[in-house]
Amino acid sequence: MSAPNTSTIAWHEITKRLGYVELFEHFADGAAERDVTRRLIHEEVAALKQRRFGAVRLPQELGGQGISLPELLWLIRDLATADPNIAHIWRNHFITVERHLLTQEVPFSRTLIERVGNGKVLGVAFNEETNKAAGSVGRVPQTSMQWSEAQQGWLVSGVKIYSTGNIYSDYLFSVASNPDTGKVRQFFVSTDAPGITLDDDWDGFGQKLTGSGNTRFDNVLVREGELFDLPGRGNRNSLALLSPNETEASHRTTDTGFYYSATAQQIYLTTVISGIVNRVFADAVALVRKRTRNFYHGLAELPSQEPQIQAGIGRIAAYRSAVNAVTDRAIEALDQVWLEQDDSLAARKSMLATVAASEAKVVTDEVAANLASLLIDLASGSGVSATAALDRHWRNIKVIASHNPRLYKEQVLGDYYLNSALPPTGAFF
Repeated sequence: MSAPNTSTIAWHEITKRLGYVELFEHFADGAAERDVTRRLIHEEVAALKQRRFGAVRLPQELGGQGISLPELLWLIRDLATADPNIAHIWRNHFITVERHLLTQEVPFSRTLIERVGNGKVLGVAFNEETNKAAGSVGRVPQTSMQWSEAQQGWLVSGVKIYSTGNIYSDYLFSVASNPDTGKVRQFFVSTDAPGITLDDDWDGFGQKLTGSGNTRFDNVLVREGELFDLPGRGNRNSLALLSPNETEASHRTTDTGFYYSATAQQIYLTTVISGIVNRVFADAVALVRKRTRNFYHGLAELPSQEPQIQAGIGRIAAYRSAVNAVTDRAIEALDQVWLEQDDSLAARKSMLATVAASEAKVVTDEVAANLASLLIDLASGSGVSATAALDRHWRNIKVIASHNPRLYKEQVLGDYYLNSALPPTGAFF
């Protein structure tokens, strides 16, 4: 059985306005085949790079399209509808760009934005295999940096895990520690620098094409100008990487509230899942319309006329709308943080945005997986073809959702509403 016809996908107006419909339809048509054969998405990413997709948030004079933050996420939702692997690998890039757009007065941020405007893609390599609690603050990376007098630079060695998208990136942000002083520094290098190996050894049952494997540094030379101090936590400076030569006095900070700097990452992932839900709906409609026979004990000759099947399609349609609505609510809350000029108000809105993101995640993660399962019920025997790979929707949803398990978010939300307890201030919020 072939994959359902993608003509039933309803693309957002921003996708139409920027002229991405034809390309996204092409991505959608090949998504099942890529999943089955595990063909990496180098060609698809190259097509987006050629159109400077990674610069869409930049002003037009800097090589971008000047779209708003909500428009970016709606565009990402449509890209996820076409293929969530492709949408997922841009998360670290766009989050990094977003943060540096806030600090364009910093020379390094201006240099970074210029490279993005020229079509370059950014990746990150921060996570390491460790016995420390996931997302905990203040961890010292095992990746080390040693000064080389002969090369007049630092030699970085270590292994980073969960390197989503790095095999498609042009530059990397990473972090290492000086074993002599214990000081932790960020660094910025080209992915083709000698000593860097990007492994495609990710073995997840979903999101198989994201390249979420290991990034290995073997005596990678990093110049002093490519090293940066870690930004302060809890203020607007924590939303961007600052040069150690820049003083914080030139940036707006606040002592009246804490900025939740990981909210955008969480909303991005939930938006990707909402895109998969849109694809589940499109596939369900296309598949039922394609079926030409019903079961003998059904109530209609054609499945499209079967009341039970119609009710199933209606359920997916309704819950799809709910998923998009709760995700859009979180997107709007995040946008309010970005737009707010008053620091104390922005800090308050930052907390409300992470609550909205948590609520969106709890709803979307559970509902999306159920709808992906319902798709197979509606398809009956027609839906279990390995070639059509309809099961990939459930697999991709569960893998994306596992980044930040919703069970923990439910408890945090309950404590917030019952006891006014603020959400945690580390990663995942």
